[in-house]
Amino acid sequence: MKKLYNNTLMQLILALCTFSFVACQEFDIDSQPEGPLNIQIDALESYTALATSPSNVVFNISSNTPWTIESDQQWCKPTPSMSAASSLVSEIVVTMENNTGKKARTAKLTIKAEGVEGTKVVTIEQASKEDLVVVPYDELVPTEGGSITFTIASNKAWEIIPSTAFLSNIDKTSGTGNEDAIAETVTVTLPANAGAKRAGTLTVKTEFEEYTFTITQNGVIIELEEDPESTTISMPGTGSGMEKTVLIRANKEWKVEVPKEYQSWLKAEALSETELKVTTTTTNNLMVNRVGHIIMKTKEVIDGFDGITFDISQGTAFWKEGGADNYVVDEETGYMTLYGSGIVTNYLFKKGRLAFDFESINLTGEDWIEFNMWPNSGNTNFHLHFYANKESNFTCGGSGLNWTQKTFTWTSEQTNVVKKIEFLVVNKEEGSNALVLKLIIDGVEVAVLDNNITDPYATEPGAPVYFRMHTTNKASNFTVKSITWEPVELSLIHI
Repeated sequence: MKKLYNNTLMQLILALCTFSFVACQEFDIDSQPEGPLNIQIDALESYTALATSPSNVVFNISSNTPWTIESDQQWCKPTPSMSAASSLVSEIVVTMENNTGKKARTAKLTIKAEGVEGTKVVTIEQASKEDLVVVPYDELVPTEGGSITFTIASNKAWEIIPSTAFLSNIDKTSGTGNEDAIAETVTVTLPANAGAKRAGTLTVKTEFEEYTFTITQNGVIIELEEDPESTTISMPGTGSGMEKTVLIRANKEWKVEVPKEYQSWLKAEALSETELKVTTTTTNNLMVNRVGHIIMKTKEVIDGFDGITFDISQGTAFWKEGGADNYVVDEETGYMTLYGSGIVTNYLFKKGRLAFDFESINLTGEDWIEFNMWPNSGNTNFHLHFYANKESNFTCGGSGLNWTQKTFTWTSEQTNVVKKIEFLVVNKEEGSNALVLKLIIDGVEVAVLDNNITDPYATEPGAPVYFRMHTTNKASNFTVKSITWEPVELSLIHI
């Protein structure tokens, strides 16, 4: 028994000694580094960044000892700024704010490692904001030419690019710029202009920006005295104002021409060196203003000067009756579609031919078109009530006249293909003072009023023309292209 006890005690002592040795051995290893302390950084010595939306700078740090990285500028920030407890290896991302200033700036990143002598410095150079300010010349250069100036303020090198030869005489076409963007004055000398007004551009350009502006030089001057900036002369659609004299300011002797396509209704002539007479010879038959052109030219031939075009805008000879939802005007063609409105002319109908030209007619149900010549004085009114599938009537009213009405009945197929309705009012025969009224549809004489009535237009001024759509809905409508009145002399040609 005693022997067994002694053996057990010896085993315990031996085990205790073994544990102590191992423990002492592990403590000694843990307290010693695995190798020399070191830090490895794959960053470049310096980086360059743009002023606006700069790209991030990225590099790596590998170390067996804790480290830190500090920036000396708030606009430049490295992340992370120190080693994590769990890892001594990191990817560093350096972010930068936009540089809104006019000067470049520098940030220094200082990297230190615990137990490692010395530091690593990484330099970040950020460019200044691109800043180009041009104050252009914005006045009209006189015909005789001369020198003009404008200014350039830039913190970068710049150059000037002219678009045309008459702007090429520039005292300096380039510059280095300066950090403070102090303005520099540039002078351009323009020669005299013997031709038409001309324009060119100057472009001031840096590596990243450019600014373009236009320089305009006067040339031959032919303009309206009252409104030099305008090239439009307005005329009424009808009446006494269809002739107008305007004052002209010019630096050359001039003449006026009317292009062939407008000569049917437009005339122009020079009354003197300063007076231009414009005449619209016919009524505007469209439902919108019509525009023609005249060309003002110099009497002497000047290279590069083809004349100045003036628009002649003639108003319409009609006014609209009824709400705007009852008609539609096509501004391009001048056609008007009517649903329930009426139109009245600003001129008086007399003996002659009155023609209505239609793009389309669409009559349904009980709806109808009314043509009515209102009496301005006396009893000269005649009218047509035009239906589809119902009796139409053509008559002339007035006290003492009471011309027998003529009637006719057309189908929808006949009515809705009509393109032209004419009213012809002429003397019954040569030498006679009696009138005859004729209704002509698409060139066919449909009805005649012939009661030997004495000509009322010998003593009366005539009647305004009125026509309208009588309808309960927009299913019925018509589109009128023009209304034309010819005096009796011209009308006889077509009989």
